[in-house]
Amino acid sequence: MQNEAEETRPKGARDEKREAIVRTALEAFLAEGYAETSMSSVAAKVGGSKATLYNYFKSKEELFAAVVERKCEQIRKLLNEAEIEGGGDLKATLTNFGEHFVALLLSDDSIGTFRLATAEAARFPEIGRAIYNSGVRQNQHRVTELLEHARDAGRLRSDADVTCAAEQFLDLCLTGLHRRRLWNVTPCPSREEIRANVERAVTTFMRAFAV
Repeated sequence: MQNEAEETRPKGARDEKREAIVRTALEAFLAEGYAETSMSSVAAKVGGSKATLYNYFKSKEELFAAVVERKCEQIRKLLNEAEIEGGGDLKATLTNFGEHFVALLLSDDSIGTFRLATAEAARFPEIGRAIYNSGVRQNQHRVTELLEHARDAGRLRSDADVTCAAEQFLDLCLTGLHRRRLWNVTPCPSREEIRANVERAVTTFMRAFAV
């Protein structure tokens, strides 16, 4: 009966419930680790039954993928906003997006998720798959689309491999900063440090691929 009630809830209410579950799951994964987090414990924290939770997510693996997808959706929104603000200027768009992208990936919960994956992916390969398929690959695909349009418009070399270029651009933006933050060598960099890192990345990228 409870599952039937969930299925008949208005879409807006279901979306809110799903978002609450994903937020709670992220907190649980980061605090307890992947192995120690159970569907039962997440359901208890959300304030519902395990049956209700399974009505939204069929497994812990699917729930973790939703946590990663939530972050990916934030990145997609950043890129859309950067395109609008860039007004057709590729360099401005990449710089704007790069700054927000790096800040988001250096946030506490993003770093915590990366550390979780590094620590537990050998025992639980589904963690690595979720981050790569729902996160990394989706982000690269969206940036690839942006670069394809830029190439078609004559702003990038006609022979540019935009799939490879998208991956290299994202890696360039994170160069140095992400590794030091991940390993707790330095605190989260300032906005000025992030901007300087991204500007160097965009300069290198444009020299390699721009017309």
